Amino acid sequence: MGQILRLPDRAGARHARHRGRNAARQRILLVYPVASRREYLAVFLASRGYAVTACADGRQALALVAANAFELVVTGIQMPHLDGLELITALRRQDGPAAIAVADGTGRMDRIYLRNATLCGAVATHDFSQAGEGLLDSVDWLLRGRDDVIRDVVW
Repeated sequence: MGQILRLPDRAGARHARHRGRNAARQRILLVYPVASRREYLAVFLASRGYAVTACADGRQALALVAANAFELVVTGIQMPHLDGLELITALRRQDGPAAIAVADGTGRMDRIYLRNATLCGAVATHDFSQAGEGLLDSVDWLLRGRDDVIRDVVW
């Protein structure tokens, strides 16, 4: 099961200004290397009313973040050119949008990747096989300020 890990102190004001906004105006950048999974997650997030832009790797993601305003980045971890951990680190250094990390499976290496994603600055982590409602809960918590969806919080 995924969990919301923490809201970084320096990002608190940034997220607070998004509370109560119309979700259709909130933009999410989805970064995932596998096209079928990227499409699935994009449709899943769009069904909740978010505007979703998708790309396949971290390099493309950084270019999109530089050119557009996104409230949140949902990223895979193992990607070509610039992986998810490097992307999350770069976003934190640039004071960019918060990031949620999604690993491909539930194996031991994926758990390590997700733990490392939190060390790099991800505010929530999920594995793809259980990304469903848990991922939507994390997105709603971050963008809509829905404290009622928080489960297994580690402060």
